[in-house]
Amino acid sequence: MTTTATPAGTFSTFGTPLEGRPIALLGVLDPYKEASAAMTPAAMARLLFISNFEETDPESPAADRHGYQRQPMRERIPKIRDFYLKKEPTSRTTPIIVSVRLRDEAAIERFLELFAAGNIEGIRQEFDESVMSVVDGQHRYLGLVEAWTKDPSFCPLAPVSLYFGLDFTEEATFFDVINTEQKKLPKALIEITKADVRELGHATHTQRVRLIATMLARHEESVWHGQVNLTGARDPNKPVTFEGLRRSSASMFPSELLGRLEAAGKDVDEVARMYWAMIAETCAEAWNEESRTRIDENGDKVPYTPKYRIKELVGVASLAKLGKDIITSALEHPNFNERMKSLVGALAEVDWEKVNLQNDERNPWMASQAGFAGQADLYKTLYAWVYYGKKPQG
Repeated sequence: MTTTATPAGTFSTFGTPLEGRPIALLGVLDPYKEASAAMTPAAMARLLFISNFEETDPESPAADRHGYQRQPMRERIPKIRDFYLKKEPTSRTTPIIVSVRLRDEAAIERFLELFAAGNIEGIRQEFDESVMSVVDGQHRYLGLVEAWTKDPSFCPLAPVSLYFGLDFTEEATFFDVINTEQKKLPKALIEITKADVRELGHATHTQRVRLIATMLARHEESVWHGQVNLTGARDPNKPVTFEGLRRSSASMFPSELLGRLEAAGKDVDEVARMYWAMIAETCAEAWNEESRTRIDENGDKVPYTPKYRIKELVGVASLAKLGKDIITSALEHPNFNERMKSLVGALAEVDWEKVNLQNDERNPWMASQAGFAGQADLYKTLYAWVYYGKKPQG
């Protein structure tokens, strides 16, 4: 095969010069399914869309129309920008995968016609602003755009793979698959996407548990409202992720207990909210992270805010497992609500402080490990106290 030299800044394919084009269609690889293209950062800024969890996606079937990707890690973008602007031999642009949200063949043909003509405004006018959804490469895309913003002379044609015919659920699944294989996504983001999108309407126990956890995290009357990390991204103000709440809810509501509650005519979501509301009220000091006082080295009383374990994963998981027992006991009592309240009331005696700062000793109530690894020990401690009044040793 012979090659022909071209002027600097010119890219050609089969003799067709692409110099100066903001977008270019390089070829249709599979009719109505896949095409190969190239776009400048300036064109990307005009056309590409990212389906982020914290923002609205017009295609989303979720109740609040959220997207399925976690928010971009903003600290990564300047590094990618500077990498491209170095213009070193290794500063290559790698393909960005885009889902073109069209399924009708006539619409796909029209899109390709406009794209091949470089008609960016035509695409924007004829199609929805989210028609070109970035499925893989959001940080590279944002890094390219920021590099162009910083240096307008930086205007390479970056390779883009265009995929057609995916509905929102298939697109979210595609995103999960390619990103899970490359780099493990936060389990919380995967599970919340299943709850809201991929398995919406599936009548399985697993999906029912997801919906209970989703309800607890979002319902305005839930004590968990606004306190659950739904995407798994680091957030010190939300120590419990959706995945932690989902796994905890699974141990709280095994399929057998769900069946009994439904047979008794109980609203499972209401029972879940009621249980956690009772926990929050009974253990209000820990739940609300209230301050305590201790004696300092001068003998003076000084305030401090303890590290409570009630909202750490080990606390949530243990309380959820105990919730299964308490709800079961309540079902076998003439007054369901009063029995629940009575059993949960015993937890008022539990000290949720991780370490007693007064004497710097481990609190015997909280002697278990962190996370799900400590669930068994803390659950046994709580169960022993609630059901037969046995306090932990020490």
